[in-house]
Amino acid sequence: MLKLNRRVAGIKPSATLAADARATELRAAGVDVIPLAAGEPDFDTPERIKEAARRALAEGKTKYTPVSGTREFKEAVRVKLKRDNGLEYEPAEIMASAGSKPAEYNVIGSLFDEGDEVIIPTPAWVSFVAMVQLSGATPKLVPCAESDGFLLDPERLRRAIGPRTRGIIINSPSNPTGAVYGTEELASLGRVLAESDVWVMSDDAYEHISYGGARIPHLFEVEPRLRQRGIVFNTLSKTYAMTGWRIGFAAGPREVIAAAVRLQSQNSGNPSSIAQAAAVEALTGAQDEVHAMAAEFRARRDLVVERIRRLAGFSLPNVPAGAFYVFPNVSALLRRQYKGRPIGDGDRLAEVILDEAQVAIVGGNDFGAPEHVRISYATSREQINRAFDRLDKLTHELAR
Repeated sequence: MLKLNRRVAGIKPSATLAADARATELRAAGVDVIPLAAGEPDFDTPERIKEAARRALAEGKTKYTPVSGTREFKEAVRVKLKRDNGLEYEPAEIMASAGSKPAEYNVIGSLFDEGDEVIIPTPAWVSFVAMVQLSGATPKLVPCAESDGFLLDPERLRRAIGPRTRGIIINSPSNPTGAVYGTEELASLGRVLAESDVWVMSDDAYEHISYGGARIPHLFEVEPRLRQRGIVFNTLSKTYAMTGWRIGFAAGPREVIAAAVRLQSQNSGNPSSIAQAAAVEALTGAQDEVHAMAAEFRARRDLVVERIRRLAGFSLPNVPAGAFYVFPNVSALLRRQYKGRPIGDGDRLAEVILDEAQVAIVGGNDFGAPEHVRISYATSREQINRAFDRLDKLTHELAR
């Protein structure tokens, strides 16, 4: 029997990628599956960004770059962080990566070790737990109540911080819930964290997909004391529809970034030189497409909320304030029978929906919320309506 590294052997495949892969297999076999699982914008990368990549190719920028990224890329990140978040960083405090996930993995792997705990407010993106486990540290899951809008309560945070706690991951807007922390909520959390010596990691992947009409606040801007032990993670995948380009970054204290760069030098090296050149244009050029995409996502959000609230057995008390997901409560359906036995949890319900309605969604189990499912609206309104027509029929049958 094959013997694997014990940490790797204990890691589950990404639930979101697995759901999308199964839907892709069914579509390849000729099944008309409507994909509402993947966290991938359906928009094309803006032309100005593609043109920047073509220029980089024509200019022969096809070689290795420094592991931490090119000077131009880091300068573009500096501009973006100052413009969008009110944060200032030096080039030595910034690293490029092949998407934000490698940056997070390398920083987490550099900061934490056996015996350490890292707080993860749940529901949470499925990869946070796995990355902490691979570092040898222990994820400390802190549930956030649906009645609180899935936002972390400051007193619950205070109680969760123990002698072994060395880190926390905050994700706003949230994948999977779409919850967004406002200035007052961040200030309350910031005061608690400022009293500790916990490393604070802020995943900002969906920062520009928010629906409040104003720039969402950043934790480190609201509570500057956290800057000295805070890490910013971000990606160009969502904001600029650049998922396949695989480009993201981290920013934080230079000693932490230097350690993460050393780790990156041994596991992947630099991200694509062409993607970095394209990212410079994305971050520093006109941001018109960003606002247009966010406006369309808002229209889709409104449509999905209206359609979900008509589904039998689905409850959605919180309207998502950002990202492009809804995270309805489906507990009313979990005791219903399907082929002779109770459905049981969100993962099983997602399987039933794929099998019976040919709509791909993701169960909430690996997000830390088995009574929920995640539905992505990163697809056209026509596809959304087709999917919900099917869901409406199936859920009414299940709820009988």
